[in-house]
Parts: sequence; C-alpha cells; structure tokens
Amino acid sequence: MKKLLSKALLVIAGCMIVISCSNQSAADMVDNMIDVRLSLSISGTAYTKDVDNPDETLDYTTDNQNNINDLYILLVDKNGKFQYLVEELLVQNNTRTLYRGLIQRPAAGSRLVLMANVNQQGMSGSADTRTWLNSFKGQDVKNIYNNAIFSNNTGVWSLSGRSIPMWGEVEVGTPVDGNVTFSCNMYKALAKINIWVNEKKGIEGFVINEVVVKNSLDKGYCVSQSPLSNDISVQYEDPYVPAGAANRTYDAEYANLNVTTAYSDEIYVVEQNNQAQDLNPITIEVHYTYDGAAGTGIINFKDETGNPFNVTRNHSYIFNISNVRGVETNVSLVYDVLDYYDVHRIDLGFN
Repeated sequence: MKKLLSKALLVIAGCMIVISCSNQSAADMVDNMIDVRLSLSISGTAYTKDVDNPDETLDYTTDNQNNINDLYILLVDKNGKFQYLVEELLVQNNTRTLYRGLIQRPAAGSRLVLMANVNQQGMSGSADTRTWLNSFKGQDVKNIYNNAIFSNNTGVWSLSGRSIPMWGEVEVGTPVDGNVTFSCNMYKALAKINIWVNEKKGIEGFVINEVVVKNSLDKGYCVSQSPLSNDISVQYEDPYVPAGAANRTYDAEYANLNVTTAYSDEIYVVEQNNQAQDLNPITIEVHYTYDGAAGTGIINFKDETGNPFNVTRNHSYIFNISNVRGVETNVSLVYDVLDYYDVHRIDLGFN
C-alpha cells in the first residue's frame, strides 16, 4: 500500500502433455516444448478497489500505475546468455494479467526475464520490439539492459499514453511434469511524487495553482543493474543512471490546478543521483495562493541535515505541506516502500 513497488505473482503451469482447459493435443507439442500459462497478480490493485476502510495516510497504488500494455519474456541460461523469447505469448483475459506461451524445457540455472511496457518507450528505433530484442540473441542479457534506455525530455509522463516500464526475473531450474509455481517481483522504472496539504485535510485559504518539476533527468534505464537489497521492503537503495544523462531541457509543468488537499498520482520521474557534481539536483516548484496572495515555494530533495538524497526507482515520495506562516510554508517529506511501516518524516522548508 505505501509503495510504488508492485509484487507480481507469476504462475507457470507446465506439462509435456497439455490437459485442463486447453484443446491442444500432445501431437501439437514438439520436441521439448512446454505449454505455459502465466498469471500476473500485481499488488495494490485489490487494495485500491476493494479496501473497506482506506487509510488516508497511505499511498495506494492505482490500476494505471500497474497497467501492463505489452510483455516480453526472455529465457536466459545459467551463464546469463539470452536464448530466446517465449513464443506465441497470448493475452488470456481483459485485465492483461493472464498469459500463455511456449517454452523449451529449460536447463538447470535458467531464468525467465520479464520486461513490460517496452513498446511505448522508443528504444528499438525503427525496428519492432521483438526484432530488436532478438538481435541480442546469444549475448549477455546485460547488453539488452544497457541499451534499454528511454527518453524523458519533453512534457509530463502521462500514464494515459505511456505505461511505466517494468522488469522482473525468476529462476526456473528444470521443471518436472505437472504444475510449477514461481513468484516474481516486478519493479517499476519510475519514482512517483505526491504533494499533500496538511495530510490531505487542507489548510484554509491555501490553494496550489501549479507544480513545476525542474532539473529531472532526460533519460532512464528500463532495467536497473544496481543490487537489490536483501530486505524486500528496501528494494533498490541506489539509482542506476545512464551515462550521458543530463538535466531536462524543458521543465515538467502541471498547470491550471486548483488543489486544496492533495496532488497525487500525476508526477512521475526517472531516478536520479542528486549528489552528482555535474548535474543540478531535482527540485519541485510549487506556485500557490494563500488568503488571496500569490507565493512560490521550492521543495528540495534534502534530508534534515541539508544533504541531498537521491530519487530511486519504484519508490513513492510524499511531500506534506503541514502549515503556512505568512509567505513561509513548512514541508514534511514522507517516503514509503512496500511493507515498510515505519514512516519517516523529514522537516523541510520552502526557500
């Protein structure tokens, strides 16, 4: 709930002779091909729809943030070499959470790599995504990761037209006949920023008219090669930024607002090393009116000691404007991750 992390349950039912609801006969299975079914259950959706008593202090994941627009599944051997894409991958339901395809019986140490929402990112140039991915066949899968870079230099990231890239992997070993179940975490390539006013209760006379995100980066990796923490609640601890990434030429402007309680689920940014000496750190410019007087506040990504902290993928950053005193606004930062229930607050101030 308090996260941008999505944990997906990947269910693979594999057998040499297809039974259950499939009309496919054993003769259709050639060589060592296995008919597989994949079910992705991304946490957050059920809470968003069905929670009886939502906790207003938590950041709930939305369906749009979890949307799977396209999915590619790569078989990678024990040496990290990309072998092939899962063939004839078909969507089996309207929510795009159930998939079916064919894989060869994998050797020991093999793993499945999942890359979602790749088509909209423009990484393959003029080639379609499948052709682009297949051009790396036989190479280390990291060569795909190193080239899977998306642009983020214009406009705002709108989920209505561009789903969030995701990645996950799971070791498959050598499945035996019968059903095999694997679980897999899917990690989003973006971070989310929310701005709350007095814990979403509002402050009398205070209205946010515009939010401008300045100095975010112009590109990002679909897949991070930073190590994952052993503690799943921490996920990634450090950003993984492409070489040559620079501050955006254009600010991301969210204008014509009339926000009195919260501006949520609208601002998405790529991860960023705010301590890099050759880049300007990301900042959030808040244009507001208070009792009819216009003002502007700057939110910096700095901790209580004034040191900058990084923007890391798959995290949700919540800035809570707690009170207004004249032209000064004190801001508290809340950042939450999956299953991390000790909420951290860092008192900051508009400059």
